[in-house]
Amino acid sequence: MMKKEKNKDLAKLDCFAAMVEGTNLEDADCLDITSEDDVCVVFKSEMTALELASVIDTLGNLASDLTVVLAQACGFCDHCGETHTAEDCEGQPCSEACASLNGCKETPAEGVMHCELCQGLIDGSGAVRVPKYILEEAGIPTDAKLDVYADEDSGVVTVVEADIQQDITDVPPAIVAILAKSGVCLAELEELIMLEEIVYGK
Repeated sequence: MMKKEKNKDLAKLDCFAAMVEGTNLEDADCLDITSEDDVCVVFKSEMTALELASVIDTLGNLASDLTVVLAQACGFCDHCGETHTAEDCEGQPCSEACASLNGCKETPAEGVMHCELCQGLIDGSGAVRVPKYILEEAGIPTDAKLDVYADEDSGVVTVVEADIQQDITDVPPAIVAILAKSGVCLAELEELIMLEEIVYGK
């Protein structure tokens, strides 16, 4: 068992050596590693100003490319099936694409702005809020995501801990803002998150 683990570690080292071969990292005396849940970045411990600028540029380009992948997976907001007319644009300049789809002329960003569902995800107006002491009495963690159900006959509203504990609120606000300003459908983003859909590498 110990030998198997050792071989696995050696394989990792061989893989790393192959990745850095031919790069400036190969000759570096020491490397820094920054890691989070889903990413690991390796860079030289000591860099000149030009080298640091190059690293920043590379990471910036990577971030842009990955943002495009996420945006394409979500698509543009089409008002999430809501009826939308020229009057909804309030006289603002709009795009030809929206004009052909909705009878108005608006930019993609304005499409998100006019979508009630996407706006609710941005400002949190659609979130279920219950006082912490009530959650504690019910044995529900105070930071848990919640679902709400209504009984039309009795008028009773029931709040429960959601089966799915990840949604758009787990996305960094800066990323949500970038996507919204680009006209990306935030409702579709939330659905992809909740369904844990693979959007990269498929």
